[in-house]
Amino acid sequence: MNKWDYITQYQQAGAYVFMALPNQKHNGMSGGYHNSFNSGDELQEWLTQHPEYQNGNVGIDLSKSNLVIVDIDKHKHNGLKSIGAWFKSHDINPETIQDTYVERTATGGLHAFYLIPNGKEKPNNVINVINGVDVLSDTAITVAPTVIDNEAYRAVTPFETIQQAPEWVYKLSEYQNNTNTQSNQRTTRYSNIDRWLMVKNGFETGQRNDQAMSLAGYLFALDVEPQSIYDILQITNERSSEPLIDHELNRVYMSARKREERKRVRINSYGRD
Repeated sequence: MNKWDYITQYQQAGAYVFMALPNQKHNGMSGGYHNSFNSGDELQEWLTQHPEYQNGNVGIDLSKSNLVIVDIDKHKHNGLKSIGAWFKSHDINPETIQDTYVERTATGGLHAFYLIPNGKEKPNNVINVINGVDVLSDTAITVAPTVIDNEAYRAVTPFETIQQAPEWVYKLSEYQNNTNTQSNQRTTRYSNIDRWLMVKNGFETGQRNDQAMSLAGYLFALDVEPQSIYDILQITNERSSEPLIDHELNRVYMSARKREERKRVRINSYGRD
């Protein structure tokens, strides 16, 4: 299939498709991955205005789309082992993952696509709900026929097999022992080089909140103008393979800003003593 065959099948399933730059996963225009369309004609019109994206990669804006994706990592974590153990502990046949449309990512992971059943809310968007497994319902996702470093995303099962999200997807998104709860999060210290690499490459899935907070704090410490800090965070987020949703990025920014304001109040009070 060519690129437009893929795009058409996604849009007909209720997806809002955006374009990324060649060999990239992000849309660098204002609005980022929200430059997404459920109509092929509208997407073509957008591409006419932004010809540098004509030969680019393809993504889906899940925040608008009637889809949820179970993302199983095989690059940095053994997500297949994790979800296999989770299936076993919940008495679910592990082969159920093959019953829907599945794509293999450029790094060897799997994306299992599910439609949202009529009358049901989307499952929660949870990163690393179990080690190496995300439930994605309110973010951006890269899809076939995207090519990154000469490695292509490709279909494993026919698109026609796409299923409505079964109950186990909802159970997984609500799993209480996930590693991404507030009490289990660990703030990692990053070097200045690490922070500027974030700006270049985007935040890393599984560390996005920590990295966004670290970058924001660093920029506040440099006394960068607050609006510029927010703009840098947005650009970095848009370059991420799986960006934070807007309200989560806003929360991180405000938290870093308030922390910096409290620190300056303390410094000023010491200066008066």
